[in-house]
Amino acid sequence: MGDPASSAGLVHSSAVAPATPSGPPAAGLHATLLGLILTDAPVSPRSLQSALTYAVERSFNSISIDGDMSTNDTIIVLANGAGHDGSNPAEIDESTDPQAYIAFRDHLTAFSIDLAKLVVRDGEGATKFVGVCVENAASYADAHRVASTISTSALVKTALYGEDANWGRILSSTGSTPLSTPLDPNLVSVAFIPSSTSSNPTPLVVLKDGEPVGVDEARASEILGEEDFEIRVDLGGQGVGGTEEARYWTCDFSYEYVQINGDYRS
Repeated sequence: MGDPASSAGLVHSSAVAPATPSGPPAAGLHATLLGLILTDAPVSPRSLQSALTYAVERSFNSISIDGDMSTNDTIIVLANGAGHDGSNPAEIDESTDPQAYIAFRDHLTAFSIDLAKLVVRDGEGATKFVGVCVENAASYADAHRVASTISTSALVKTALYGEDANWGRILSSTGSTPLSTPLDPNLVSVAFIPSSTSSNPTPLVVLKDGEPVGVDEARASEILGEEDFEIRVDLGGQGVGGTEEARYWTCDFSYEYVQINGDYRS
């Protein structure tokens, strides 16, 4: 697979599948994001679209630079089928060969996530690359909504720039998110996770089962002083024993971001 992708600001994607003969495209928002993915996989057209929809939801629709959207969001995948194995001429299709389809879909998803992360790293004025993982939710949709709200909060993003382990802003964003099942704040935990390359991989728990944990300020400064780290929010099963999780990738709001967009003239 290969891909040229372009974007830096006005990014908070919500790309949807195109219209079909049976109906219009699904409702969605759009962002300034242009991507073209090329593959020689022998995959059927319907399964290619299905795999792309799944991959985009977990990659390009899971990033945010500034929470603002533009109108030319486009991710295209082209498959020429040249990768046919002569011993198995059949197309990859989710109905006839689900195992091969899932393998292709997951590879496309991982590839798309890598590309989407690069877009965030190139964000206007960004000094931090932050993953947001929401786990033990009632559904993937709920986890994704919470991760999106946290990732687009101006208060959270400015706290990230200030290297402040402000769990209150994270909890506020979590609680303000409309969910399918009411959220019990007494079940919510928040932690900051250092990058995998950190010399000290120990997480910093700042909220446990709805109760603040005495924050080690030195450790907080150590983790948030890094360029890469993760915010992990555990919804505690959301009162229904939920185990779903979703991931988002975002960046901070810096003085440079304000300057870039404050100096802009149409």
